[in-house]
Amino acid sequence: KAVVSTQSTGEEEEDIAVVQAFTCNAHATKFFSQFGCKKGDIMSRKQIRSHITNYIRSQNLVDPADKSKIILDPLLSDLTKTREVRGQWNTVMQRAEAACGRCYVIALPGRIPITVKGELPPIRFKVEKRTGNKNVTLISNFSIFGIEAKELAQKLQLLQSSSATVVAGVKGEEVLVQGDARKHATKLLLQEYKIPKTFVSSS
Repeated sequence: KAVVSTQSTGEEEEDIAVVQAFTCNAHATKFFSQFGCKKGDIMSRKQIRSHITNYIRSQNLVDPADKSKIILDPLLSDLTKTREVRGQWNTVMQRAEAACGRCYVIALPGRIPITVKGELPPIRFKVEKRTGNKNVTLISNFSIFGIEAKELAQKLQLLQSSSATVVAGVKGEEVLVQGDARKHATKLLLQEYKIPKTFVSSS
């Protein structure tokens, strides 16, 4: 289940940017607290790797016999959840990331970035048969990207040349469009709203 919060970076983005990040959970905090990280803090992949690299070098944990390997002391062994004595640099980094929680940071133009803890659901299109055997398209999961339902419905109504209304969904507002609107909706989301293609999914 995704948990949404906001945080300010003091910067503005021209387009929507979606970046995968990590949360400092209870397990990871035991290691990253030495760098001032608290439970619930958000870390980028770069920050995680920088902290671990600094720790390895400060503790002289690079294997002198093979500099491609790291000697795993109790703290690193606990973080990476392994009993191995040595590990490859990249393997240690990957295991450290896996030990943290996952989240996504969505940077919206001129707005405070949104943090989604957990998996980020893509915008979905669902074509259904309704009364009179006519197709309708139900669009959901767009509000998390800062898109307002009423505005999306109005734009799709013009593009599709058919009615589009805002309806209540299980997880928030959805837009119901008469006909198969997947082509127009995809183009609108990708080109005008600048939603990364990875997060636009039709079914």
